[in-house]
Amino acid sequence: MSKVYEEIELFLKNPSAEEERFWGSEVLVWVDWKDFDDSIIEYFNGFLPEEDHLKFELIENDKPRGVDIFLMKDGVKKAIPYDEERTDRDTTLKAIQDFMAPNYQIRWYMDSLGGDTLAFCLLPTEKWLQLEKEYGVEKVTYYFAPISQDSVMFEMDMDEVFNLMEKRKQ
Repeated sequence: MSKVYEEIELFLKNPSAEEERFWGSEVLVWVDWKDFDDSIIEYFNGFLPEEDHLKFELIENDKPRGVDIFLMKDGVKKAIPYDEERTDRDTTLKAIQDFMAPNYQIRWYMDSLGGDTLAFCLLPTEKWLQLEKEYGVEKVTYYFAPISQDSVMFEMDMDEVFNLMEKRKQ
């Protein structure tokens, strides 16, 4: 985790100079719009200490989506709340974020906006707060948007993507 923090800090010191290097760094969790949802959980587990790995269970069902995914922690088993028709990356990411809170935060690396593969960073919440204190909330959230229940990432239509990209240029 300290490597992730150091890479993000280096990026925030000079985003324009560090953008290309950061884009290719190993601290980004890349999620493609067609990744299997259980794979996304495994991607984040690769960045978590062993004792904090997300435990989950994948159960096939007769619904059009074909599966349910249950996240498990401290004796609690909670289904990711997909709609009846399909699983989706946004719902999976929000459920993972909710399950890891308050200890960890997933943040969307906003320079990946507009692609069908988006990048995310995972840090302990205290580390995000430390970065916000040092570099300012506005700057940190401009590049690394917190994920909330209102977040739309993969389900954004193209007009919304272009509008957000245009707004970020201003």
